[in-house]
Order: sequence, then C-alpha cells, then structure tokens
Amino acid sequence: MNHKRNGIIFLIVYLAYTSIYVARVNLSMAGPELIAANVLDTVQIGMLGSVFSTVFAIGRLLNGGLSDTRPPWTMITIGLVIAGISNILVGFFPPFMGIFVLWAVNAYAQSMLWSSVLCVVSSMYDEQKAKKKTSLMVTSVAAGNIVGILINTWLITNFGAEFAFVVPGAITILLGGAVALTIRKIPAVSGKSGKHLSMAGLLKNKDMRLMSIPALFHGVMKENISLWMTVYLVDKFAVDLTTSAGFVLFIPALGFVGRCLYPVCFKLCGERENVVSVFGFIACILFSIPIAAGGISPAVAVICLSVIYTAASIVNTSILSIYPIRFTKTGNVASVSGMMDFATYLGAGISSVIYGAAIKAFGYSSMFVSWAVISVVSIAALVGILKNEKKTAVCAEENE
Repeated sequence: MNHKRNGIIFLIVYLAYTSIYVARVNLSMAGPELIAANVLDTVQIGMLGSVFSTVFAIGRLLNGGLSDTRPPWTMITIGLVIAGISNILVGFFPPFMGIFVLWAVNAYAQSMLWSSVLCVVSSMYDEQKAKKKTSLMVTSVAAGNIVGILINTWLITNFGAEFAFVVPGAITILLGGAVALTIRKIPAVSGKSGKHLSMAGLLKNKDMRLMSIPALFHGVMKENISLWMTVYLVDKFAVDLTTSAGFVLFIPALGFVGRCLYPVCFKLCGERENVVSVFGFIACILFSIPIAAGGISPAVAVICLSVIYTAASIVNTSILSIYPIRFTKTGNVASVSGMMDFATYLGAGISSVIYGAAIKAFGYSSMFVSWAVISVVSIAALVGILKNEKKTAVCAEENE
C-alpha cells in the first residue's frame, strides 16, 4: 500500500477508535441528568462503571488472542456495530437490568478494537515507525473524551439525555462501515516468523507478570476519573451541568496534550518507557494528596484531576501501546496488548463498584487517598522491572 493509502487508513481507524470513547463517556456526562430523573442512582452508576470495566477487561484478554489470528477489519467493524446498537438501545432507558446488560454488551464490543488497531499499525509500518504512529494513534483516547464531552453535553442540553446514547451509537455504526470498506486487505499478523507465543508462554515472562501491577492500578485512576468527574463536581461543588462540562473538558484536554508530548517524555527518559511510567505515578501521588485533603476550590480540584488523568494517560501509553510493539516479530502484538488491557480494566472494574459504595458511605476523599497508595505500589513494581532489565543488560555484556 502506498503512503497516501496508509494515511487514509490511519485516519479512518483513528476516527473509529475515537468514536467508542464518545459512546463511553456519555454515561458520565448523562449521569447527573439520569440521577435527577430517577433513572439511576450513584450506586447503579458505579455498578455500570464496574460491569463495563470488568467485561471490557475479560473481552480484551479473549479478543487480544483472537486479534492475532483474525483480519483486523472483522474485529473492528463487528465491535463498532455492536457497540452502536447497544448504545442506541440504552437510549430508550429500559429498566436498570436492561441498561446493565446493554452496557456490558457495549463493553465487550469496544474490547474488540484496540488489539486490531495495533495490528493495523504494525502491518503498515516497520517496528520503529510503528511505535511513533502508535503514540499518535493513542491520542484518539483523549480526543474521544474531549469530543464526547462536547457532543454529549450539547445533546443532553438541547435534546435530552437519551440522545447522548442514540447519536454516538449511530456514529460508531457508520464508522464500522467505513472501516470495512478501507482495511479489508490488511491480513492477520500472527506468526509471521513462526515464533508465535501462547498465552502460557507469555505468562512465563517475569517482567510481564510484574507489569500487570502498574497496568491494573493506573486503570483504577484513569477510568474512575472518567466515570466520576462530572458527578463529583456537581455533587461536591453544586455546579450545574453546563459549568461542570466546562470544568471536566479540561481533564481530557490536558490528557490529550500529555499523550501528544509522550514522544518527548520518552526521549528525555532515555527511551525507557518504564522510567516514564515511574514519573507518571509520582505525579499521581503528589496531586492525589491535596484533593484527598479537601477544602479546595472547583478549579484546584479540576487541576489535580487533570494532572492525575494526564499522568495515568502517559503510563497507559507506555504499558498498552509501546510495550506490545516489542512483540511484533513473534506476532503477539494483539495478545500482549490484550493481557495488559485485561489487567488495566480488571482494576477499573473491581474498583468502580467499591468506589460507588465508598463514596456514598465516606465521601470522595476515600477514593483519592487510595490513588496515592496504589501509585506507591506501582512504582515499586516498576523499579523491580528496571532492576531486571539492568541485570539482563549486564549479563549480555558479560557474555559478549
């Protein structure tokens, strides 16, 4: 494929992945309206956040392996269409159990995309260029949050909360069709060199097992900020939806900037993604403390949440985007990505329902305190990985 065609494919896949965040952040943006209308309460929103993250985690593990052996267009298109249909049906506001099931379906459908997105990128470019393109592709996460906040706020304000699910659903379906038309010729990448590793083989890697700790804990912070940011500002500071939307827009906007600056951070840290992650978790600790202490203004709270979200997003890029590219030669890009994402969303899924109950019983500070604690644990795991890398490097030099 020529350069122009690669650029068109990259853009369509970028837009496709952006769209699923529009069809995910809608729950957070519609949360205050749904609570006011007695459609949901805070515990139920926590349960929806939990089931989304848990199902997404399981789906990423299962679909990661499948994506190594399936043409990327099939996984991406099917995921987009099913996510779109489930969002549209949620817009009719069935009883809670109906919303619960549909949101779980939405989660599984969205879990089908990222591994195949990485396969598309790694198929079009060599490993070094693929890493650069991947660091750009991952900005679609923050872009999706920004677009989602803007579109969903406008839809809720002008047409009602139901349109925040129907319209994003329609958009994902249309983009699913666009993907099917443009990337059908890109094949599965599994086992190009005949060295494809099984899940068991990957789990034998000690560093991968250690990496699951920061993968899990950064997901706790990143996904719960997305889930609770609007409800927190409305509940804690009594601001209206329009005002809160202006505040929360700053959070993914800064996250977007952080992801765009990742290549600079990567270079400053000697092109060692684990060092980048250590600094990311340090930032999470420093900015969790003031928001946990309370007594701050909405603006300061938003700044703290923005920095934490940005730092977690940078860690996310290291673990879920850069690290899997190492496995291009064995055709395990998708499965490694799935395993790391499984850990990420498992943490988010378990914590969402816990935080829903904890917030109701003890307030939001309990959540923020926990973020400082898990950041310390994550740093310890990353230091262990860095020590292992140093030992490996020393042994390689001695063997030479």
